[in-house]
Amino acid sequence: YMKNVQKYNLSAVNEAFNELLIEDEDYDALRKSIDSFNNFNMIALASKLATHELLEFRRISAYVYRQNKKWSASIDLSKNDKMWKDCIDTANESADAEIIEDLLRFFCDSSEKECFCAALYTCFTHVNPDVALELGWLNGYHNY
Repeated sequence: YMKNVQKYNLSAVNEAFNELLIEDEDYDALRKSIDSFNNFNMIALASKLATHELLEFRRISAYVYRQNKKWSASIDLSKNDKMWKDCIDTANESADAEIIEDLLRFFCDSSEKECFCAALYTCFTHVNPDVALELGWLNGYHNY
């Protein structure tokens, strides 16, 4: 019944259906529901999923924050789960030099050379060259 009514994109139906999907631990269907029907309290859903025990639900939480342009919240969730690609993609989508620089510094502090390189490659249009050179030099990544 709820699937048939969801096509009307009603807030109460969307929230109830999403709750059922969370209870059933059906993260694929939840992601499709979020993408197709956006009339519900997205931030409340994201904050609820942020502490879920399953990784995929936490990834959905980061995705919802990203869709709502809550870049820092999304990146922090992805950092906690060590989902580096999600961090890099979110930072790039934000196009915010400060957020990208913070992520680059995080990768340097945690000695994630490959992630530092991937972030530079992905976000190069938003990174100041002096920042890239400084971080690379200080951390010995200039030959990497």
